[in-house]
Amino acid sequence: MKTPRLSRRAVLGAALAAPALAGRAHAATTLKISTSFPNDPKFSTGRIWFDIFQTKLAASTGGQLAVQFFPDNQLGQEADVVNQVKLGVVDIMLAGTSIWTNIVPEFGVFDLGYVFQDYDHMLRTSATPAGAALGALLVQKAGAHFPAWGRNLGARNFITKFDFKDPAGLAGRKIRCLPSPVVTETVRLMGAAATPMAFGEIYTALQAGVIDGMEHDAPTILSSKFYETAKFFTLTKHIHSPFGAFLSDRTLQKLPAAQRDGLLKAVSEATTEQFQRAAQIETDAIAGLKEKGVTVQECDRSAFRARVAPMFDRFVEKTPGAKAMLDAVHQTEKA
Repeated sequence: MKTPRLSRRAVLGAALAAPALAGRAHAATTLKISTSFPNDPKFSTGRIWFDIFQTKLAASTGGQLAVQFFPDNQLGQEADVVNQVKLGVVDIMLAGTSIWTNIVPEFGVFDLGYVFQDYDHMLRTSATPAGAALGALLVQKAGAHFPAWGRNLGARNFITKFDFKDPAGLAGRKIRCLPSPVVTETVRLMGAAATPMAFGEIYTALQAGVIDGMEHDAPTILSSKFYETAKFFTLTKHIHSPFGAFLSDRTLQKLPAAQRDGLLKAVSEATTEQFQRAAQIETDAIAGLKEKGVTVQECDRSAFRARVAPMFDRFVEKTPGAKAMLDAVHQTEKA
């Protein structure tokens, strides 16, 4: 049988098409990253982490993985994105652990008021076997991985339209808190009328007087411009909660091993670097709030701590699976 000859035009067409086909074959896989944090490169927890991560990812995967960044709730409120991560629609979510307590109640340990002395204490606790078990539970129940325990850029404090120094000063005041049962109860025990609310609704609620204040870290308050309607920043330092990248299990399962390893390496390195920078960023943000005319003040933290402490035992009674984590908290109090 005679082999058919290709015309010169066909050969030339195939040669020209080859680079394009090769390019498509080796094109980078693009991952979607969602966060509720604003797109502020100086004071936004999510944006700062992302900027570090991009560089690390390029180095660890040789450019085989690319990312699209969606800040400011562009892909939906956090509660909606949690489900998108589970389904693999969103590949990575940058958030605190609090939003996951509705699916994995054991994570509520990290939201207990005054449970940690500082962020180093939190990190020591997360490195225990109890921390690893909690991470495994997140995969099982929520289809999400939390490969590196990071921190927010500061402790959670109150910014309000009114002055207060103790629990009595919060009586009857509506304070926005995370839509987490543990955070809600913590704020209530501190003396306020705890008001769960999605992050994207806070600014207009402050403007309209629907709430009297909110609790969050200084960099987030500054980058989101909440100081425009609330002028008292009180250093309650009631929560030192983890922050980091939550990765969809479906995404990890479909990636080739080398890309998956490179992604996890970049997440770990970015989280470690941000942790090291965070304290100075918080200091700078508090100074920035002062420059915006905000009164920054201390308060009677011992009074708040005493009111919240009974919650620890009640939390374990309600969520027995959290006992190991709370025990680890006590065991790691000293470095």
